[in-house]
Amino acid sequence: MKTTGLAIAAALGVSAAASANSLTLTFLGFGDSTTTGVRYNSNLGWSSRSSASLTNITVGVHRWGIYGQERASFCTQLFEGVTVGQTYTFNVVAPSQVPEADDPTNAPGPMGAIKAALVNDLYRRYYADLAGATQIGAFQLAIYEITHENLAATSASEAVSQLALDKGAFQSGKAGGLYATAASMLASLGQGGFGSMGPNLLGLSNASAQDQLLVVPIGAPAVLAGFGLIGLGFMRRRMK
Repeated sequence: MKTTGLAIAAALGVSAAASANSLTLTFLGFGDSTTTGVRYNSNLGWSSRSSASLTNITVGVHRWGIYGQERASFCTQLFEGVTVGQTYTFNVVAPSQVPEADDPTNAPGPMGAIKAALVNDLYRRYYADLAGATQIGAFQLAIYEITHENLAATSASEAVSQLALDKGAFQSGKAGGLYATAASMLASLGQGGFGSMGPNLLGLSNASAQDQLLVVPIGAPAVLAGFGLIGLGFMRRRMK
């Protein structure tokens, strides 16, 4: 089976397991993903460089189970994790409010409005057509760069010029096509204007688990407002 993209689920269900401000999901493991070396130093400004050693991490899509269906997300937090088979209840918040930082080790804290604008544009440009481990891993890498960089910008347009995977608080190794793909995604942000996913992009926050970003089906917010959140997200469409 070959992953041909990340497709939004068309159907919604309703259940008491979810409410208007929380969602319970079971982590099934990574989908398409790869490994890469990264380093993070919260004390570095966006233009600083570091010679610290790299730590290998997995970058890719997170798979979740809910009532026999599969949803997927991308994470916003380096310093917490999720365990395969474990069930988590997340608070559903605006993307600007993730990642949380209830503990100092959970740096860097909520991304805020400017970074949320960058993340929304990233999703608007690339999310629907993501396919394969390199693209999907690069997308996750770009999210980490946006959410963990110490930007000193007063607008999203200014912030784009401060995004770079080879300098700043968050840095990545340059091996393979992953780095180049992620760098290209970041460089394209804001070209022709900043796009937005609007209410279809949600943040998932949990004080003891890795915070996530989840896309809900187009047209779903009005339904969710009345009935809860079960069925939100997207399903991975597979074709031979």
